Amino acid sequence: MLSQQPIIVQPLIRSHHPTYEEYCTVVFRLQDGRSAMGCFLAELCKHFDGSSTVEIVKFEMGDHLRDWR
Repeated sequence: MLSQQPIIVQPLIRSHHPTYEEYCTVVFRLQDGRSAMGCFLAELCKHFDGSSTVEIVKFEMGDHLRDWR
């Protein structure tokens, strides 16, 4: 389902400024809607499993995210 390798952004190292931004929100539009959800989540988990950079802590799906900005 994911045709490209994921982009993993390492946090900036700033010795004098502590990093407080631990969470971010990313919204994807699935081409096949709910029927693609299981495959998409499995692909995400496969790419980030064991990563010290990313941990999926919440997964939300619904049309209410359509106009999210």
